[in-house]
Parts: sequence; C-alpha cells; structure tokens
Amino acid sequence: MASTLFHIFVVIYSAGVILGEPELKTPEYIKPCLKSDPNINKCLRKTFNHLRPYLVSGIKDIDVPTIDPFYITKINIENGNGPFRVRAFFSNVTAYGASNYTIEEIKADLDNYILDLSFTIPHVEIKGKYEIGGSVLLFPIRSKGDFFAVFDNVDATAKIYGREIKNKENVRFMRIEKLLVDFQIAKSRFKIKDVINLGNIIGEAINQFLNNNSEEIIKEMKPAASVSIARHFKSFLNAAFTKIPLKVWLPDA
Repeated sequence: MASTLFHIFVVIYSAGVILGEPELKTPEYIKPCLKSDPNINKCLRKTFNHLRPYLVSGIKDIDVPTIDPFYITKINIENGNGPFRVRAFFSNVTAYGASNYTIEEIKADLDNYILDLSFTIPHVEIKGKYEIGGSVLLFPIRSKGDFFAVFDNVDATAKIYGREIKNKENVRFMRIEKLLVDFQIAKSRFKIKDVINLGNIIGEAINQFLNNNSEEIIKEMKPAASVSIARHFKSFLNAAFTKIPLKVWLPDA
C-alpha cells in the first residue's frame, strides 16, 4: 500500500498541466484539468487512469521512479502502547503490485489546497530487511533478518493539506503542510528469515505468531505505521512538487 502513495500524490500535483508558463508543453502522460471545471473531481480521476501505464516505467520529467516495483530505502515504525510494544526498522524495501491501484473517489478543495483520495490495491507483495525489538504480550523479543509480506484487498485513504508558496522568481507552487494516511487490509500473510533465531524454535514461533495474529498486529501497529508512512512520503512529495509551478497544473488559478 505504502509503495503507491508517492506516485498517486505526485499525479495530483501534475494533473492539470495545460499551456501554463510560456514555452511549457503538455507531456503525453498528462490529461489536463481546470480548477474552474465543475466536474474537477471526475477529471482528476480520469487523469489518474491515464497516468497508470506511464507510472509503471517511471516519469523522468518530474523524477517519479517506477511504481512497480517501488523501492523504499528505509522506514521506521514505533508502537509504545497496547500488547505490541515494538520498534521496527525496515530497509531495502521492494514492493510489487502498486500499478494495479484503482482510484475510487477524489474530493478536491483547490481553493484551500485540500485533497482527499480513496483507492484500492488488490494485491501487494513486499520484501526487504527488518530489525525488531520490544515486547509482545509482555514477552521480550528481538528479531532481525529478511521479511516477506503479502497484502490482499487494500483499501486506503489519504488527505493532503497544502499551502501556496513562491520562489525567488515569484513563481507560485503548492507545498504539503500535513499528510494523513489510513488503510484497511482484508487479508495478510507474513514470513521472516530470522538470522538471530535462525533454525530454532523461537524463529519458527515468531513466524507462526505473525500469521496467526496478523489482523490484531496490523490493528495495533496501524497508527504508528500510518504516521511513519505519511512522514516518509510528505518529504518525497514536496521535493517533486517544487518542480511543477502552480500555474502549470492549475492554469486558471
């Protein structure tokens, strides 16, 4: 789920390219939208559908990497409440399946730079390195190694709060001030290759515990995961957004 968020948000920023600044051309991957369009939400949704095949190979013009697979260098998650009190560090994360996303609904308040999205992804596979420390049901745990996860029928929402900024040349841009993320997963499966507890009963017990309690684990870890994911992609998005002037993606703004 997380792997698609960056690409979906970048689409919003580039969704309205049309004429814009002098000598700017509309890229082939863009279906323009106008702020004054009474059906702006419908237009943005069509733009997402048009962009999907381009996102698979990546869009160099705005530094968007391929969406499938998508790579995340590192992400940290910390949960200090409830029965699962753990700190988890994930690195070299590779996600597959994000290109099959479907935008279910978009609500845009462009006067206030507020964007609401809901989307689904039928199947996501993720692998990478992990390191976990903390306690589960009062039992201390420490685990490190390779992880594999499969998520089916992911329903996700994202809310962007932005504001207008200007550069030295007085060109206007949008900057994200706050990003909120939420998600629901219908079915999940986990597997780890624990190098600390490799081949012993502890490693096997952790694998069994993850799969037998995956729904409860996701529920407990979701608030911390949502915050970490939002923080990660807010930084990515703002780096990309500063390359697209406001007048380009909203020419009538």
